[in-house]
Amino acid sequence: MPDLCFMPAHQLQSKLLAKDISARELLETFIAQTQKHNPSINALVTLNLESARQQAIEADQQLAQHGKAVGPLHGLPIAVKDVFATRGLRTTLGNEHFAKHIPTQDDLVVAREKAAGAIILGKSNTPDCASGGITNNTIFGLTRNPWNLEKTTSGSGGGGVASLMSGMVCMADGSDIGGSLRSPAAWSNCVGFRPSSGRIPGPPGSLADGNTSTAGAFTRCVKDTALFMQACDGPDLRSATPYPAGQEITVTALDRLPLGVKAAWSADFAQRNMEPEISTQFEAHSSLFEGCGLTLSSTELNLGSEYRQLYSDFNAYSYVKGLPTQVVNDCLQGKPVKPSIQTNVDHYMSMSAKQIFNMFRAREILRVNTQVYMQDHAVIITPAHNCFAYGATDTVGQDLCDWSAFYLAPLLGLPSIVVPCGFTEDGMPHGVMITGRRGEDLLVLQIAAAFERNTGYGQQRPKLPLE
Repeated sequence: MPDLCFMPAHQLQSKLLAKDISARELLETFIAQTQKHNPSINALVTLNLESARQQAIEADQQLAQHGKAVGPLHGLPIAVKDVFATRGLRTTLGNEHFAKHIPTQDDLVVAREKAAGAIILGKSNTPDCASGGITNNTIFGLTRNPWNLEKTTSGSGGGGVASLMSGMVCMADGSDIGGSLRSPAAWSNCVGFRPSSGRIPGPPGSLADGNTSTAGAFTRCVKDTALFMQACDGPDLRSATPYPAGQEITVTALDRLPLGVKAAWSADFAQRNMEPEISTQFEAHSSLFEGCGLTLSSTELNLGSEYRQLYSDFNAYSYVKGLPTQVVNDCLQGKPVKPSIQTNVDHYMSMSAKQIFNMFRAREILRVNTQVYMQDHAVIITPAHNCFAYGATDTVGQDLCDWSAFYLAPLLGLPSIVVPCGFTEDGMPHGVMITGRRGEDLLVLQIAAAFERNTGYGQQRPKLPLE
């Protein structure tokens, strides 16, 4: 039943609750798909088969004995990013220090997934300490893109998105500090959502503490994103990031798009050097957004002359706070470390008190400018990437890619989503990004769902090896 492996999670949920299929049967279907395709794609790096089978049995028993689901993710096989601690299951961060690390507790997002009834099939690959736009590390190796094995999945959520798009799981979590959910989604023809900071809390000093990085999800469609958020959204006293005000996210609310929404329409947001084909493709979709009831505005947000520098400074500041002590010490002692990690640590260590003061002041100014601007513009719509998907190991292409459009959301804690927006001439998927006001996650999802309904791009799937 391989078609089940590509069915949206909310439809699988309906089948499970109607008892058309059991959680155990569904899991075995996904396991078979994993065993068939994971060797060539390398998306899941630590499998959890014995525990997953037990979880599926318990989900079936709960439904049989009590007539109700465990929770919103009842019986759904998922992948957990290998930066999130999973009790009793190896969690490596893609770093040699943790190659055999087995946590004794779950991270909060994982605990919520389990409580909602999700079945963790395995851990998804990530770059060393989630650093970089290519999903590769010295423990597990390179993750390849199911659409083209010679192309990148991007980073740092490449394992999660590849496991989803090759049919190994029906959704995957991830984290996003500068595009790690949204960038891979754009080049994989799926949905990548980073919620408002604080909606899925993380403890201070973690790689998804809500300061710039936050947990989120890869899904096949926006309804599945809402389903994931119903399971994982909520405040927690262990988080230093305040829970945002805003409407509750539910699957049933997605069809209720408010009238009179004004959206900023920006083909070259942050003055990126855009590939002409991508700009043309983006502009061709303006009428579809207008058909959803949006009014498009070409008035640009003033990001300020130091926007890129601000993100570079703040990313180093926040990223190093979340790095394990062992990795920081390696950097300080001159031991071999991934260059992008070393660069962030060096950047952080070189900052003076005055530079840090100026960084926080610049962030406050950007926040105020954006708040004022977004009083008139409910969302900002822009192409996800300025360039085509580069090669699976193309570090030059990675460095030439302009990531700046992804920066606004983590800097200010805004909700931001990427949804499929067609294919470029090289046959690779591309995405459109919608970023909203803090706390207005539901509106962002409603707009994304309306666009998704009018295009149907996300229904296309890759032709996998061996098929």
